[in-house]
Order: sequence, then C-alpha cells, then structure tokens
Amino acid sequence: MASDDGRLEERPRVVRLRQIDPANDSFRITTRHRDERLELSLERIGLLTPPLVVSAADGLAIVSGFRRVEACRRLGWETIPARVLSEHTPAYACALRAVAENALARPLNLIETSRALTLLEQHAPGGRLPPGDAAALGLPAHAGLAAKLKPLCRMPPEVQEAVLEETVSFAMAGELGGMPAAAAAAFARLFRRLKTSLNKQREIVTLVVEIAAREGIDPCAVLGDPALAGIQGGEELDRNEQTRRIRRRLRQRRFPALLAAEEAFQALRRRLKLGDNLQLSPPRDFEGARFTLSLSFENLEELRSLRDKLDELAGHPDLHRLLTGKGTGFAGAPEP
Repeated sequence: MASDDGRLEERPRVVRLRQIDPANDSFRITTRHRDERLELSLERIGLLTPPLVVSAADGLAIVSGFRRVEACRRLGWETIPARVLSEHTPAYACALRAVAENALARPLNLIETSRALTLLEQHAPGGRLPPGDAAALGLPAHAGLAAKLKPLCRMPPEVQEAVLEETVSFAMAGELGGMPAAAAAAFARLFRRLKTSLNKQREIVTLVVEIAAREGIDPCAVLGDPALAGIQGGEELDRNEQTRRIRRRLRQRRFPALLAAEEAFQALRRRLKLGDNLQLSPPRDFEGARFTLSLSFENLEELRSLRDKLDELAGHPDLHRLLTGKGTGFAGAPEP
C-alpha cells in the first residue's frame, strides 16, 4: 500500500490497561456495540488476538481491537497482551491497519465504510486516498460513490442509527444530509418509528419542507405539530395506519383546498349509495377530468342489477354535481 507497502514494525508486549487511553477513538471503525459473548469467550479462553495499539506521548492509542480492550476492562483485567506500533509510525499507516483489520475480516456496513474512507482521507498524503489503497481494502474506489458515503459518519447519531437499522436507506440518508442537523435527526426519529417505504418517506419530507417554506417556519416545527404527535401516540394504530394518517395530515396542511374538495367529493359519493359492487374514483389529486367507475359481479343477474343501478345513477343530481363540481371544489356538497 502507499504506506511503506504496509510493512510496519509491531512488537508483542504485555501492557497495562491503564496505559491505553479509553477516550482516544481516532482510529475506531466499528459501529458494533458490547457483545456479552465476547466477554464470555475472553473469560473462558483468553485473548486470542491481541489488539493493535500505537505508542503516543500520553500512553497508548488503540488502532484495532476497541471492543476487545473494552471487554477486558469490564472483566477487571489489569494487563493484556498487545501488538505495539512505534510512536514514529505515520498516522496514515495506522489508519490503513485499522481499516484492514476490520474490512478484511468482515463486510463493513455503510457507516463503517464512511468512517474508513473519512479516516484514510484525513491522514492520506495530500488529503487524497490513493485508489489502489481503497481497492486493496475493498472500499469503493469510485470518486462519486465515495463522496456520497463519506458524509454519513458526520450525520446526527439518529440518522446513523436509522441507516444501521435499515429504516433509512442510503438514498434517503443522502437527502437528510443536506438538511440542518436538527431537522435530519427529527426525520430519522420519525422514520425509525414508522419503518415505511422510501417513496412514502420522500413524500413526507417533501410535504414538510414545502409547508415550512410556505409558512416561514422550521421543518422541526412542522414535525412538532401536536396532531402528528397524537397520531404517533395512538397505541391502537399500527405503523401503516400511523403513516397513512400522518401523510393525510401533512397533505391537508399543505393543500387545504385539495383536502376540502376530497372530503366534499366523498360526502357526495356516499349520498349516491353505490353499494359494494360499484366503485367511483375521482381524478388523481383532482388534477385531471376523468373519473373511474368500476364494477364487480359474479353472474349475469348481478350484472343486470348493476345495469339498472347505472341507469338510475345517470339521472341522479348528485352524480351531476360530482362530474361538474371539481372546479369549485364540489362547493355546496353536504357536510362530510
């Protein structure tokens, strides 16, 4: 690799845990949390792979093996075997080893990949990660993809957790990354709760941003609407129903005339008493002029009955109001 071909002098030593700075996570890649199985393994079998540390002015800094060191501390150990790099080891060489010992042992998740790219670029000569080093470590070498990945590790913790849980996709995380941190975190909390699709997430984001721009307020204020909080607090509602009601509430606030027209249309449609075998649908978002009438039947007798119903509907005044009232939002419709 670019750092002296990756050949570094490391010396096996037994070190005191108090020599290792627990606050120095400069080379941390992993997002994995405490694993009690690791502690059990250490307690019963011992430390099979010593962590890699580097000498520093104020002690030792971990390069690789953060979870192992933390587990040893929890077990109350005073000393551990370690592989120690010289204090003269270049930071880029340490970064390469930190990434290699993680990336070559298991697949990195998106946040870990972002951390790896950011760490390497931070210490690379000239501030640019050589493509050959990236390829050797299994990291994205394409500049465009790397540029989209690197900001992930700098996003609010709520966004990073949502990405790790896969409740927020890479694509949505990129959109949230362009927002103020408070707004990005608020959206991430909402999406972690709803666990809804990317398309619905995008619809919610668009509606909230447009409402905030129109009303001259912060997106967080829109998301803090007591009506939205009430929907999320409804324990009797499943996630799909919560999502539906939240989208409806936002659409109502963003397009009050559209929702008023929709409610008026539904009131008129109820007065027609179409029954279970006839369905009348308005133009999508009331933007077109074509209505849809669908029929369902099992036999000729039901079909003849529907034909009679259609003849009756053709002369119904409320049907005429439905077909001609779109331009006025179905004004004069009965109360929904």
